[in-house]
Amino acid sequence: MGLFGRRRPEPAPPADAFTTAATRAAEAWRALLASCVVRGPTGVLTVKEGPARSAAVAAVWPAGQVLAAAVDLRRLPWGGDRSEELLGAIERYRVGPAYAPFPGSPEHYHDDNAWIGLVLAQLAAETGAETHLAWARRVLATLEAGAAPGGGIRWREGVDSVHTCSTAPAVQLALRVHLLTGDPDALAFAEHQHEALDRLLRGSDGLYRDNVDARGRVEPTLWSYNQGTPIGAAVLRFRISGDTRFLERAVETADATLDHFGVGDRWWTHPPVFNAIFFRNLLTLAAIVPQDRYLAVLDSYLERVWLEARDPATGLFTGAGIGSYDRRPTIDQAGLVQLYALRAWPPELWPDIC
Repeated sequence: MGLFGRRRPEPAPPADAFTTAATRAAEAWRALLASCVVRGPTGVLTVKEGPARSAAVAAVWPAGQVLAAAVDLRRLPWGGDRSEELLGAIERYRVGPAYAPFPGSPEHYHDDNAWIGLVLAQLAAETGAETHLAWARRVLATLEAGAAPGGGIRWREGVDSVHTCSTAPAVQLALRVHLLTGDPDALAFAEHQHEALDRLLRGSDGLYRDNVDARGRVEPTLWSYNQGTPIGAAVLRFRISGDTRFLERAVETADATLDHFGVGDRWWTHPPVFNAIFFRNLLTLAAIVPQDRYLAVLDSYLERVWLEARDPATGLFTGAGIGSYDRRPTIDQAGLVQLYALRAWPPELWPDIC
């Protein structure tokens, strides 16, 4: 049978694979909370940029990734749901219908808002809460307003460049809203922007470049998260339409990404939060197109992170030359908590990963 013929059974994981991942997720989460999240005098949580006493309030993207970790952990049996508390922490960044990079800042970065919108959509799907869905739709409206005339979503207000990191998760959010509500306008927006993303930033090798400016000049840098979100978008398009061309596109990008980042130490030196976004989307593909390679690369990475990068004194993953997004531990620790948590999800839940 062809790749999209009869689905072959996924290889059974070792008996303790899910338990090990869940245990490690719990320990990594406790380290993140102890070092990078504080409770203020009013009882509201604040996400910091690191464990130092003098550490400032984190930007909204790290704070949003901590929220994403809390939401992913909700599915694990040991409980401890902190998602609603961390939603309260995110509220301090909100300006109007969207979220600013820092509390009180007047501008919006569209990628920041797309990540938070996806978490809200995930919460809406899991809880059925209309409030979460309503806020996800408000975020989507902000992203729709950020569309460039030639297609794609601008990175932030006031710039003309269109980025994969803003366009692909905006497509995902619109598709999630459509799945939750049946909204035809959300689907039409997603289809248009998905086509623009592939036209503007997808290379002949199946990999997505970073951005393109108003003159059509492409910034060719390859980041792992910029491969993950298009995979997730293509999987969602398949789920909605049944068109296997989207799965073929996702598989091509997945294979090309694993080939590219499998050279040398690229996975290891890449920011863990970028890898987390790639692998969470890869799991949504693995739910439909199981491939031994997908889980083998993820498991190898997570095992090395635990054995080599974990500081036994703090529980933070900062050692052995592991990559870092901003040389502050909050965002990368949050990304790795997500990966351990998601690896502990049973495969039948992987389609629920945003």
